Amino acid sequence: MEEARDEVSRILLTLEEKELIPLCEHLKCSAPVGGFASKTRRTLIRLVEKTLDEIQEGEESTESYQTYLQHVLSHLASLNPTLGENEAEIVVQEESELEKLKMQYQILQQQMEKEIGALEEKIKRRTQAAGGDTASVLITTKEVDTKPATTTPARLPEVTLRREFRIMGQIGEAGQKDKLSYTSLINQIESALQKGHGEAEIIEAVTRAVSPGLHLREMLEIKRGLTLPTLKTILKGHYKVDSSSDLLHRLMNMTQDPRESAQNFLFRAIELKEKLMRKFSDDDESEEGEQFSPELIQRKFLRSIETGLYSDAVKFQLKPYLCDRTVTDEVLIERINEATNLEHERQQKLRKTVMNKPPKVSEVQAEVYPSDASAAAVDTVNREQGGRSKKYQGPKAEAKAELDSIEALKAEVLEIKNLVLQTVEATQVKLAERTFTPSRTRLRGCRACQEAQMGDACRHCFKCGQEGHLSRGCRRTREQQGNEMGLPSRDPR
Repeated sequence: MEEARDEVSRILLTLEEKELIPLCEHLKCSAPVGGFASKTRRTLIRLVEKTLDEIQEGEESTESYQTYLQHVLSHLASLNPTLGENEAEIVVQEESELEKLKMQYQILQQQMEKEIGALEEKIKRRTQAAGGDTASVLITTKEVDTKPATTTPARLPEVTLRREFRIMGQIGEAGQKDKLSYTSLINQIESALQKGHGEAEIIEAVTRAVSPGLHLREMLEIKRGLTLPTLKTILKGHYKVDSSSDLLHRLMNMTQDPRESAQNFLFRAIELKEKLMRKFSDDDESEEGEQFSPELIQRKFLRSIETGLYSDAVKFQLKPYLCDRTVTDEVLIERINEATNLEHERQQKLRKTVMNKPPKVSEVQAEVYPSDASAAAVDTVNREQGGRSKKYQGPKAEAKAELDSIEALKAEVLEIKNLVLQTVEATQVKLAERTFTPSRTRLRGCRACQEAQMGDACRHCFKCGQEGHLSRGCRRTREQQGNEMGLPSRDPR
């Protein structure tokens, strides 16, 4: 699939603008403002690449996407049929050039052999004239490597086609669930560095991935001389990344929520542990004094799982593995799945056993004095219970009898409520009659003026009937009330 995709990208670079426009229409690319004709050749190639990426993400299997790429290649061949012919011409030209080079090599080799033979003859004649040994000075053709060298055909320079780096997702505010997290963003940046993308390309991709309207995007677009370490520091401040001590504190105090599964709790713990491990492995000078060793992190991680699990049964099954500090995350995930499945099966069996038990009804005896209606309802309930105890009539009859008994009890409760209300009303009436006393208005004036019905115009003392003073300052003693001797003596016991 990757080879087919690279072939499509290579052919796209050879197409002209007039050939790219029908290709965009055939692939149903999102038409920009002004149509495809208003865009440049490079923009059209980007649109095609973007459409192919979206189709790859939407396809469920690689086979269907491979078939789609073959269809695109056949369509590209129909758009520019001269591509195959040009390649064939290039191959023919390379072969003809290779034959020419071979011929030239053979001609040069023959000329070199002729010159060597002529030199050997001259040396032989001169050594014979001097009387020397010709065997020691002759240079035979055996000492000259006349084997034809293997020539390699000239290869065209390799061109590496690489797609433009893009951030998958969108950067928003910290804590938004539908946006990229800090961990995911850093992983994409590190993957881009491993694939050979430059810092400038990565910074540009990160800037484009920031949601429009955020101050972070405006700052990244305006800031000059931005480097990758500076970008990571800015992203840490934007996402409000916790320090190593805060992460360790969260790891030590984390607990499983009642509605959270044991697997999700383990995943959260592993996430915090990996964040701490990454801070330890990264060379971050800003947190030099807050780094913790992997042994300490692993020990706190296992301790947090042991003390934070909600189910005691799952904790008991994981106890042997939590005591081993060399245990891996994969083993813990596998064992916690087995423990939760076993506990779930046990709960289901216990629930079925409890639901199958028949309900127990206890009889409560009490002396009551119901009214006529309530007595009749109680008699009806007793008769129904007696008949049901003698003979079982099935679930429907039993349900009907229970409904009738409930209705009878409701009638009895209503009757009791009415009696209580009547009793309360009668009690309130009697209390009102006892506490009611007719108010008497005090007559003004002395007795003589009261008898003459001139009490309002009386100027006398109300106590003695004389003028010149008030009853408050009157010195006339009151009449004896008959209790001047005190209380009567008590009866002897």
